[in-house]
Amino acid sequence: MEEAMPKLTTGQICQLIEIDRAGDGIGNLVQELIIRLTSGGVAGKMTDPRGTMAKRLWDRGFGRDSAIKAKNFKAYLAAIPQIPASLIAEDSDLSLLSLADPRPGLLRACQLLGIQYEELGYADGDAEPFDERFMIPAAPFWFRHDDGRANSNRRPDHCRDELATGDIQVGTATEGIFAFAHHPQIVVEGEHIIDLPGTVHHSRRVHCAYLRVWSGRVGLDLSGDSGFADPSYGALRVRRK
Repeated sequence: MEEAMPKLTTGQICQLIEIDRAGDGIGNLVQELIIRLTSGGVAGKMTDPRGTMAKRLWDRGFGRDSAIKAKNFKAYLAAIPQIPASLIAEDSDLSLLSLADPRPGLLRACQLLGIQYEELGYADGDAEPFDERFMIPAAPFWFRHDDGRANSNRRPDHCRDELATGDIQVGTATEGIFAFAHHPQIVVEGEHIIDLPGTVHHSRRVHCAYLRVWSGRVGLDLSGDSGFADPSYGALRVRRK
């Protein structure tokens, strides 16, 4: 019995639209996309979390947009680090595990994941870390996190200051979009929005990043008021080691 084709994600649909608009060489591009979607199996049917999450990102186009230019999933997976033992261990406060691949850059990563960012008027360089604690690694990395609900109705800047020391800190824009990619239930339209005060707008540093869903669209915005508390918002907590 033939295996059913995997359901296309929003990011994959966006890629097909881009391919269709490109016109020239469309046959080769479509073939590359099909190979990427079918290479290495179907993410949802894997049992190894490293392979599952890497395949999820591969299916959305990560690998071709990186310096590695992976030709297939096996080559892409080879560049994904093993999950650190400290992150494999269960953590009741940070119950979720995610893989981030920051190599394409924030804007391109949002495009691949189907998250609006450029559409909201932002460009590469608009987002920056609040301070050195929130610098993003250049290579793929793993992190544990919660869904932000523990910080509901709390000011993002207070949450950031509270976690000034230790392994746990508030999330960044990069961690937020990859957390959502692997665990989309953490943001719920009309119910819960994730604050990401580790990332601020480069020219309006009192504003911080946040991730929300409205009218069925997912968006990463840099205009959040870090000094304002709202019961529908909560700052993501993360641990990278």
